[in-house]
Amino acid sequence: MDIQVFPTLNVDSKIENFSAVKEWLQSILDKIDCEGKPAKQLFIAVDEIYTNIVNYAYEGVGKIELSASFNQTDNTLKITIKDSGFAYNPLEKPDPDIAKRIKDKTVGGLGVFMVKKLTDSIEYYRRENENILILNKKID
Repeated sequence: MDIQVFPTLNVDSKIENFSAVKEWLQSILDKIDCEGKPAKQLFIAVDEIYTNIVNYAYEGVGKIELSASFNQTDNTLKITIKDSGFAYNPLEKPDPDIAKRIKDKTVGGLGVFMVKKLTDSIEYYRRENENILILNKKID
């Protein structure tokens, strides 16, 4: 099994640091020849998770670590996002009823649902005071 591991990115949890996250992700996508729809889906998913961490994980500014690996055997990109903010498992929240949300004009709560739809699988762990979220995306 050929696994390609990419450099880790560590940033402060500030919205202005998302430009560094985008550059990091783009460099990985370039190396695995991922473009078009899968690339756009990954940018949206990572943006959503990053923004949620920035807005909700810390009182003030914390750290976010992003790492990635690509399994060349099954063409799957694995992106791991870690933070040491408040414990929160986004997978415990039930998926929203989209039709009801539109009718009632309810705001919030769609981000993780969207990330689930844009990736092939999501895993969450809480280990040693860290939230660890893993996004898996098959690159066809």
